[in-house]
Amino acid sequence: MVKNPPWLELGEDIWANILHRLGAIEILQTAQKVCTTWRRICKDPSMWRVITMGNDGDLFKITYELEVMCRHAIDRSQGELVDINLEYCATDHLLEYIAERSGKLRRLSIACCYRRVYKGFDAVAHKLPLLEELSLTHTTITPKAIEALGGSCLKLKSFELNNSFKEDFIDDSDEEYERNKEARAIAKSMPALHHLQLIGNCMSNKGLEAILTGCPHLESLDLRQCNGIWFDEDLSNKISRQIKDVKHPHDSLDGLKFSFEYEDGIDEYSELGDTSDNDYSELGDTSDDDYSELGDTSDDDYSELGDTSDGDSGFLEDIGILFLGLASFMMLRALFGHWIVNSAPGVR
Repeated sequence: MVKNPPWLELGEDIWANILHRLGAIEILQTAQKVCTTWRRICKDPSMWRVITMGNDGDLFKITYELEVMCRHAIDRSQGELVDINLEYCATDHLLEYIAERSGKLRRLSIACCYRRVYKGFDAVAHKLPLLEELSLTHTTITPKAIEALGGSCLKLKSFELNNSFKEDFIDDSDEEYERNKEARAIAKSMPALHHLQLIGNCMSNKGLEAILTGCPHLESLDLRQCNGIWFDEDLSNKISRQIKDVKHPHDSLDGLKFSFEYEDGIDEYSELGDTSDNDYSELGDTSDDDYSELGDTSDDDYSELGDTSDGDSGFLEDIGILFLGLASFMMLRALFGHWIVNSAPGVR
């Protein structure tokens, strides 16, 4: 009698632990199609308390609509979403969709969405009262929106604004008032901050001094590529007395995801595909009417978003179970040791 491989007998709680390590795209495109057990687990709202829409940013080779996929993941959370990470796919419309359905949201991270997110923060700030962490990388936000978030998100402890590819070249002719608009908005509206990252910001010493005064609880401050700041002895002493962890303007960006630095006047951001607005027309960033059909989609509605097997579903189930299941089992053993495997019902 042929015995089933032991990983087939693992409990659903263990499988859920494994599947949690995948991103939303991998779950919706692949994992939920492997077998009925995985599909049942993938439909549980607890699987969608954290949503990661990670991708390589090559939008013109992606065969599925990221925003529609993200909306589907949000629907599955049934209001339990607490943490969402959006890469290359955030829009003002999507921000509104998240805020309307995710009143428990505590962390929001958006990367590489210039010109796709602009007015959304003003509109949704009052709908995110529990937000504690906001991370924006190569994503536009106005000083007005910063103040709106600070005034509405009273629990905000961490704010990151990474514009490393958009390093500003500062000279004496630059209007200092304009350079410090974001810094003043932060100092005015975010007094409870413990962590602040302002990579590539064009503020001057006056802007930094306003932040040090307006945000007295700061424990970490990242000023890399803030080349408009000059650290004299007084400023250095003030920062060292107030803040435990400081990164200075000329510190390396090594290890920072989505970091782009200028070399010999060449803007390396070009690899992100920062093209004209027309280039995104096919990606679904359209009027509100265009989203009327997206709504709260059923599982059947979602089947068209990436199920391109063309009759190969049987192959996917047979080979997919073998490959993904075996890989997951080996990962499980490596991460948790033999005791979890031995404790699973029916596994000897």
